[in-house]
Amino acid sequence: MAPEPRFRHIAGVFAAVLTVASATPSRALRLVDWNILNYPGTTGPARDPYYRTVLAPLGVDVLVTEETNSQAGVNEFLNSLNTMEPGQWAAAPFVDGNDTDAGLFYKPANVSFIGQRSFYPNAANLLRLVHMYRIKPVGYASDAAEIDLYAVHLKASMGFESQRLAEATGLRDSMNALAPGTHAMVLGDFNFYTGAEPAMTKFLESQTDNDGRLYDPLGLQGIAWQDNTNIQSAWTQSTCKTGDTGCANGAATGGLDDRFDLILPTYALQDGVGIEIIAGSYKAVGNDGLHHNNSIQDPPVIPEGAAYATALHSVSDHLPVRVDIQLPAKISTATSLAFGTVIVGGPASQNLSISNPATPPADGLDYSFTAPAGFGAPGGSFTEAAGAAPAVHPITMSTGAAGNPSGNLSVASDDPDHPTTLVALSGTVLDHAQASLDSSAALLSETLDFGDHQAGSFSTLDARVHNRGYNALQARLALNGGAITGGDSRFSIVGGFSPALIAGVGQGFTMAFNDTGATPDSTYGATLTFTSADEPLPGATSQPDLTITLRARVTGGTVAVGDGRVPAQTRLLKPFPNPLTRTS
Repeated sequence: MAPEPRFRHIAGVFAAVLTVASATPSRALRLVDWNILNYPGTTGPARDPYYRTVLAPLGVDVLVTEETNSQAGVNEFLNSLNTMEPGQWAAAPFVDGNDTDAGLFYKPANVSFIGQRSFYPNAANLLRLVHMYRIKPVGYASDAAEIDLYAVHLKASMGFESQRLAEATGLRDSMNALAPGTHAMVLGDFNFYTGAEPAMTKFLESQTDNDGRLYDPLGLQGIAWQDNTNIQSAWTQSTCKTGDTGCANGAATGGLDDRFDLILPTYALQDGVGIEIIAGSYKAVGNDGLHHNNSIQDPPVIPEGAAYATALHSVSDHLPVRVDIQLPAKISTATSLAFGTVIVGGPASQNLSISNPATPPADGLDYSFTAPAGFGAPGGSFTEAAGAAPAVHPITMSTGAAGNPSGNLSVASDDPDHPTTLVALSGTVLDHAQASLDSSAALLSETLDFGDHQAGSFSTLDARVHNRGYNALQARLALNGGAITGGDSRFSIVGGFSPALIAGVGQGFTMAFNDTGATPDSTYGATLTFTSADEPLPGATSQPDLTITLRARVTGGTVAVGDGRVPAQTRLLKPFPNPLTRTS
């Protein structure tokens, strides 16, 4: 039975390393550092297929190498990467310093190369350059999304702790000049035998200026590393034990018992915002914690398989170290919200959707609102997970007075490219309509008198309804009813009633009185009632009824007798019968 690893009491973040093998992140950046051992030397072409075997399943986005010796070596390694993943890789130009140097390889689809510089960290001993590479994840423009990588290869061997301290001091002093919040990492072959080495302490200690302060993602500072089996899954050297065959030319032996290769970030990568080291992603590739002082090829076979172990054994005496980097949040929202037209006192609310289109496991979007005068937005802070369904927030407009309110809603967020997003807000608030029978004064009732006439002599009259005081900030009047009651059905609206929307010009109606068959010397009366309301907008209310009293009197004329003929002359006749004669 294979022995069990002996580090169960180590902090949870370190213990979790074993459960994260070579799974590709969904869209974090995967960074790998690897001392590729005197590359290309005389055996580069023979080793290239083994490098590809190791790197292919890792899903690497950025690869930093130590012991890279020439531009020709960079070109050869780049060609090997593009054999593995055709057309996907690019490399930074090689900078030749004393001894061996570093190389940077990256996928332009995922990472932009901004530039590089190099310097000797110890002016008293120009051993090897520190190579600083500036990169930025694709899809981000802000300087806040930049990541600075410091590739190091410190002085090797016990007895040179003071020289490594001098190198660490020079590098820490240089990094303290970084802008606050800079995302930087020192990575490479540190050659530390213990987490308590002075140079390690120099990197991690608190100073007056802590912009360049680093931390160990595994939390193994201050303790012994070499041969400390409690941390053996963090060891990175050597893949070959004493007496092994098939090791790379020049490889150190002795088996796995040292943690020489590290990735140490600045504190900006654990501040809980934006670019972060993803917990549990730090891994010494291929180390299962079961090969103390043994070759990586020795039993038990590592989880990645025997062929993978052979590849690690054949190319370098160092194991790669990898870590996943969380990318910043992004904000997506509307550029404007139009509230339309509302009447004073009515409700005015529009939903604003906020989403975080960054690909998981990107940072959650933290945001808050500041509303301009005349508008309202939810208070407090909100968080939107990357890739989640949009969050919906009600934004309101004040409708207490007529006007055309407008302004910019400010959305503050931790999207480095859009720390402040402005959403243009606009709307119109109208005063209520004012129904009246007069255009300039409030008049809710009046009389329309057709007069006193003989039958057949009545004329039509006009009735008008107005929206008193109408202007551009007043609702139109929706005249929706006109009904006559009383009057023996003799009064009418010519052509019948038709609804109307009244703005600045009143709506007229022709009124008629039907006197056919009317009783002479009779007065007829009726009531015309107009019903109305604001035009149909939010906040609309009914207007008071307008009433018009209708009156008409049918007068009498000459009453005709017999056939109606008038005498033409007067004649005096004898009385007949004659009363004196008693005859008839």
